[in-house]
Amino acid sequence: DEHTGLRQNIFGPLSWIYHVFQVDDEEILQDCGMDAIVFLRTLRFGMRIAAISVLQGVYLFPVYAASGGDLDQLESVTLANIPQGGAGLLAATVACYIVYTFALYLLYKELMWYTEHRHLLLKQPRVENYTVHVKFIPTEWQSNQALVEYFTSIFGYDAIFEAQIAYQIPILEKAVADRDVLCGTEDKIGKLEHALNVYQVKGVRPKHPKMIVSDVTLSGEENRNGKKKCGCKCRPPTEMVDSIDEYTAELENLNETITSTIHNIETKTSNNGEESFRGDLEAAIERSQRDNGITQNHEKEEEETIDVAFTDQTNDSLAVEETNSQTNEVGDESANNSSRTNKSDELVAESSNKLDKLTSSGSRHMRSFTAFASGATNKLVSGVDSGANMIGSGATLVGGLLTAKPDGEPRSAGFVTFTTLKAKTSALQMLHHPTPFCLDVETAPSPSQVVWGNVGMLNKVQQVGRLVASALTIILCLFWTVIVSFVTGLGEVEKLTELMPFLEDWLVAAPWLSMFLNQIKPLLLVMLVSYLPKILTQFSEREGHIAESSLQTSVFFKLSVFLIIQMFFVQMLSGSILSELENFIKQPMQIITLLAEALPKQAQSFMQYVIVQTALNLGLELFRPVEIIKAWIRGLVGPNLTPEERSKPWFSFLPLTFIPEFEYCDRMGTLILYYMILFCYSVMSPFTSVILFCAFFLFSLGYRHQLFYLYKRTDSGGEFFPAFLSLVVACIIISEITMAGVLALKGGVVASPLLFPLIVGTFLFKLYLNQQHILITKNLPSTMAVEQDLNHPMRSQLEQGAYRQPALQERYLVPSNMPRDINDVGTSSQAFLTPRHSEVEILEGYN
Repeated sequence: DEHTGLRQNIFGPLSWIYHVFQVDDEEILQDCGMDAIVFLRTLRFGMRIAAISVLQGVYLFPVYAASGGDLDQLESVTLANIPQGGAGLLAATVACYIVYTFALYLLYKELMWYTEHRHLLLKQPRVENYTVHVKFIPTEWQSNQALVEYFTSIFGYDAIFEAQIAYQIPILEKAVADRDVLCGTEDKIGKLEHALNVYQVKGVRPKHPKMIVSDVTLSGEENRNGKKKCGCKCRPPTEMVDSIDEYTAELENLNETITSTIHNIETKTSNNGEESFRGDLEAAIERSQRDNGITQNHEKEEEETIDVAFTDQTNDSLAVEETNSQTNEVGDESANNSSRTNKSDELVAESSNKLDKLTSSGSRHMRSFTAFASGATNKLVSGVDSGANMIGSGATLVGGLLTAKPDGEPRSAGFVTFTTLKAKTSALQMLHHPTPFCLDVETAPSPSQVVWGNVGMLNKVQQVGRLVASALTIILCLFWTVIVSFVTGLGEVEKLTELMPFLEDWLVAAPWLSMFLNQIKPLLLVMLVSYLPKILTQFSEREGHIAESSLQTSVFFKLSVFLIIQMFFVQMLSGSILSELENFIKQPMQIITLLAEALPKQAQSFMQYVIVQTALNLGLELFRPVEIIKAWIRGLVGPNLTPEERSKPWFSFLPLTFIPEFEYCDRMGTLILYYMILFCYSVMSPFTSVILFCAFFLFSLGYRHQLFYLYKRTDSGGEFFPAFLSLVVACIIISEITMAGVLALKGGVVASPLLFPLIVGTFLFKLYLNQQHILITKNLPSTMAVEQDLNHPMRSQLEQGAYRQPALQERYLVPSNMPRDINDVGTSSQAFLTPRHSEVEILEGYN
C-alpha cells in the first residue's frame, strides 16, 4: 500500500476539518515524509505573517482612513489615501519594521527546524545516505574496479561497499522497453498481458494483423517497404496472427537477447582481469613507448616473443575457423552468430594493419605491439569459443568489440556506496582531482529518483544546456510580458478610451463588456500561470540534472522568479499606468504623484487574482473533476477485464484507484507570488492580508487532507526549502525597496529614509545565512556521522546493486498473469519462456 499511514484515520464529512490540524509535525514527517511537512510548514509561515499583518490593521485602518484623502470604499484604507507628505506615512514605516523583522525571525526558526530534521534524515539507514555520485570521471578510471581502488586508497577497504559505473546501453534499453510493452509495468498494460486476459476471461484467442515481409522484390511488384517501383505508396499486405503465440515468441526472443546482452556486458566489464580490446591497444602502445629505454641485451628475448606471438596469431586464426564450423551447426540463429564470429578474421587483419603502421616507428614498437595484439586476439577468440554454448552471447561480444559505440561502453559517471557515513561525508568535501570539472563528487539521489539519461553527461554539454535553458527562459519572459500586459489592460478598458477612441463606441454598444472583461482578467491570468510549469520543465531538462528532485527544484526557482517578474511587477506597473493613463496625458507634470497613488490601488487587482487562484486550485484539488472525467472515459473504452487491468493507467487516462504523486515544486512556485503580494501590500493595503490569511488557511486545510488521504509518500528530504528560503528573503528585500520608493513618491522625506537601515539589515541577514547555515543543511556533519557509525553499523543492511541501471537489473521477465500450466492457454509455446542456455523447467502436463 503506497498510501500514508494517516489514511487509516476516518472522520465525518465536516469533522475532518478540525482533526487534520490535530496531527502534529512529527507524525506527518513519519507518515508523509520530509517534503510534505516542509511544504505544510511554509503554508503555516504564510498564515503567521498574514496574521501579524491583520493585527497591524487595527491601527493602520484608522490612520489611513483619517488622513484627509478623498478616496472611497476599499481605497480609503490604503496608503494611497494619505496625502503628499502626510504624517501617516510614519505609521507605514513602523508597520514595515514589524512585519519584515517578524518574517525574518520566523524564517530563521524554520531554518533551524529544517537543519535539525534534515540531519536526522541523512542519518537514516537509506542507501542514498551512504552513496555519492561521481561525475566527469577520467577515462582511465571508468570502471567499477578503478573507482573502488581509488576510494579504497583513501578510506581503506572496509569503507567501500561497491561501485557502479554507468554504461552506454541504448540497444539494451530499447530491448527492455520493447519487453515492457509486451509484459506491462506497474503503470502500463502490456500487449501479451492483455491478450492472456482476453483468453482467460472470454475464452477467445485474440488475433491482430501482422505485415507480411517478403525478401523477393520483383519488377512492378511491391518491395519490402510496401512501395512499388513506380514510386506509389501502397499499403503492405497483412495477415491475421494469433496474438498470444506471436507476442510470446517476441517475448522469448527479447528475453534471450536481454539475458545474453547483460551477460556479455558483465563479462566485458568484469573485474577479473578481462579488458576490452581498446584497452589492450592502449596498453600496448604505452608498453611500446616504455620499450625505448630497453637495452640491446633484450633484443634476443624480443625476437623469441615475436615468434611466439605469430605462432599464437596462427593458432588464433585456426580457432576462429573451428568456432565458425561449430557455430554453423546450430541453426538459423546460430547462422547469424557465425556471421558475427567471422568478424574475428577482420579483427586479426585489422591488428596486422595497425602493426604495419607501427613498424615505421621502430622494430621495438612493432615487437611489443605484435605480442600484445596477438594476446588480445587470442583472448577474444577464446571468449567467443567459450561463449558459443550460449546462443548469441559470443557473437554479441565480438560485435560489441568491433563496433564504434557498442553496449557496455562506460560513461564518465557512476555511483560509489560506502559502508560508513564518515567516509561518504569526507568524500563529498574532498577535492579529488587537480583538473577543473574532473572527478567531481556530489550527493546521490535515491535510486528511484535517478534520471539515468543524464548520468555521464559531459561538462560542456551541461554548461551549454544551462545556458540554453537560461536563454529560453529570458526569451519566454519577454514574450510573456506582452501577454500579461494585454490581459491586464482588459480590466482597464474604460481608461483606454482616451488613447483609443474607437473603444468608446464598443462600450456604448455593449455596456456589459467592461464588467465582463474586468471579471475575466484574473481567470485569464490564472490560466496563463497554469501553462508555465510544463514549459519551464522542458527548459530545465536541458540542464542535465541526474535527480528528479533537483530538476523540480530548478523548475520551482524559475517559476518563482518568472511569476515575481511577470505577475507582480509587470501587472503592478502596467496596471498602475493604465489606471491613470488619462490623468498622465492630461497632467504629465503630476506623474510621480499619480504613480504614488496608483501603486497602492493595484491591491484590489491582486486580491481578485488571489481569490480566483485559490478557489480554482482548491476546487480542482478537492473535487477532482478532471480526474473523474478521465477515469470515466478510461472505464468506458479502456481495458477492464481484470482488477489488475482496471487499476492501471491507459494512455493519459488514470483510474481513480491510481495513487498520484504530489508536485510540491509546482505548488510552491505558484505560492511564491502569494508571499510577494503579502510582503508588498500588507502595509500598503492591510485588507490584502485578510484575503491572504484566508488563502493560506484554505490551502493548508485542503493540502493536509490530500496529503494524508490521496497522494503517495515521496521524499527528497525537503531539498526545495533552501531555494524557498532564498526566494522569500529576496521577496522581503524587493518589498522593502518598493515601500521605500512608494513612500518617497508620497513625499515621505523622513519615512522613506528610515527604511534604509531595515533594507541593509535584511541584506546582512541574507549574507549571514549564506555563509554557513545553508551549507550545513546539504550534508551530514562529520561529528554526527562518526557517532551514527559507532552506534548503528550499516554494512549488513546495504543492498547490492541498488544503483545499477534499470535495464541491467532484470534479465528475464514474463507477464504477471502468465499461467504455469500450458493447458491453461492451449499452446506449448508458453511452457519454455526461459533462455535456451538455462535449465529448462519441465512442467506438469507436458509430453
